[in-house]
Amino acid sequence: MAKEIKPGKKFQYALESVLKVKQIREKKEQEKFALRQKEYYEEKMKEQRIQDTKKAQAEEFKKLVSKGTIPDFNSVLTRRQHLIVLKDELDQQIEKVIEASQKMEKQREKLLEAMKERKIIDKDKENKKKQYDEVMKQYEIKFLDEIATLRFSRDKGQEKVI
Repeated sequence: MAKEIKPGKKFQYALESVLKVKQIREKKEQEKFALRQKEYYEEKMKEQRIQDTKKAQAEEFKKLVSKGTIPDFNSVLTRRQHLIVLKDELDQQIEKVIEASQKMEKQREKLLEAMKERKIIDKDKENKKKQYDEVMKQYEIKFLDEIATLRFSRDKGQEKVI
């Protein structure tokens, strides 16, 4: 049951401590999301670097093979093996990027949930404030009516004296 609002009292929201907890939780979730986002972008940059390196090495290998004259067959095998290693690194990095993306999305969901919870409490606070303001307005109207009635009856009493 709601507490009765009494005139002359300042508005105090009963769930203010809950609202503060929700705000703190939302802020922490935002920080965690920013961290997950940073991790994702770092992994994405690593993937891009590996792709660039692989592409440069592949082009260099193609140039070496396309010349026709192979100075050292061992260097060709070494470069080819290096390309295979780069491909494996790229595949592993793609997996890391996918994993980081999934973690970021999970954190985004947690952040959205925290934001919803805080907004619910905020909305409740706004509604309670509107109710409080309405009750205070009614008290003010009642008070002004009483003053007007007293003044009217006092003025009527003075007219009878005259």
